[in-house]
Amino acid sequence: KGYRFIINAILDWDGPLITTSTRNDNLSATMRERARVGDVTVFDPQELTGIRSALRISPVAGCEDPLIADQRGQAIIAGTALGASKTNQEWAQVSSSVLSRLLHAAAVSGRGTDALARWGSNPRLALEAVGVLANQGTPGWSEDLDAIINGDEKLLANSWFGVFGALRPLSIPAIRKAMTPGPGEQFDLDAFLVGSNSLYLVGTGAGAGSVGGFLGAVLDDIVETARRKALASVGSRLDLPLALILDEIANMFSWPALPRIMADGGGIGISTIVVLQALSQAETAWSRSEADTIWSAATAKLLLGGASDVDHLRDIESLLGNRRIRNTGHSYNDNGSSTNVQNEKVPVMTLDEIRRMPETVGLLAYRNRRGILLDLRGWTDRDDARQVSAGKKLTELDQQVVFAEQYQAALDRRGSAGEGN
Repeated sequence: KGYRFIINAILDWDGPLITTSTRNDNLSATMRERARVGDVTVFDPQELTGIRSALRISPVAGCEDPLIADQRGQAIIAGTALGASKTNQEWAQVSSSVLSRLLHAAAVSGRGTDALARWGSNPRLALEAVGVLANQGTPGWSEDLDAIINGDEKLLANSWFGVFGALRPLSIPAIRKAMTPGPGEQFDLDAFLVGSNSLYLVGTGAGAGSVGGFLGAVLDDIVETARRKALASVGSRLDLPLALILDEIANMFSWPALPRIMADGGGIGISTIVVLQALSQAETAWSRSEADTIWSAATAKLLLGGASDVDHLRDIESLLGNRRIRNTGHSYNDNGSSTNVQNEKVPVMTLDEIRRMPETVGLLAYRNRRGILLDLRGWTDRDDARQVSAGKKLTELDQQVVFAEQYQAALDRRGSAGEGN
């Protein structure tokens, strides 16, 4: 999918672009080419890409506004395991409310990410945030936070479980550094939307140091800014359409806004491409009804061979419709011969034929048109393949140097720890 579709889509987009991934393959192949047409930034808190000039974004930025603090708290929790759980939504709501108030307190006090991490680690430490909110925060928010910290112990334990899990990555120095920008390092959302600029969001949604919730919050902020900008523009559309090329998003974080963006984003100039291994990924990351919304709202559906979900393949078979074939039969007997002609309806493509499509072919279902079999050329077959390949090699060389430094640093730390013991 990367070689034949995603990399081409990134290279060909004319306008601002955000793309997600759990790996750096797409970035390595496209970063230098995208830099020819606009600014390129990489948000990589887990240091997975080997890019030195990675962007730093504070989760606290803008949270002086209680509305932004509330939205960001919801987005961060939604990107965690608790937020994705279908059975613990009441605790997820309480956790997002607590986190919103901690974000607001960190912002209005100017204490930033360090204070947020400290408060999130222990509710007793968060009493400091209660005092901040009482003096500088939105009316009522101090009392709300105080009621949870000093209230029912079960409520406190369950709600802080979500807050602690969401903020735990900040205990890792490299991740906290990526979320602590220096003076003048803040990401300018409005400037990003007025050129063919690129933002790569890279990270994992599970395992040690998972940052899915923070990546989801960044994406949420940019899309909401784009929505407001569109409403203030002629025709209520962005002058330059924004592309969201969301590769592996279901493995990174559950972004609550995705079904809505799929349904109405096109009308304001936001073009969304969601890349999934299987539709069941969407059902797991969101819900069955939201997965149906994502699927139904996609005006273009591209399926590659190798799928094994029989129910989904059967849906594709039905979506393509039927064709008529004429069967002619001949019979012979002592009295002569006869010919029988029958018209029969058969699927345009059977589910087995769809499953066995070669890797160079994609099946496109677009709006109300007939299904189309596409010849998917890899990016190495592009007219500018030599230039893209040269840029890819240079990026990979830079990445190898950084990865080697990281590996050596890890060995040095391990050696120092051994000497200490």
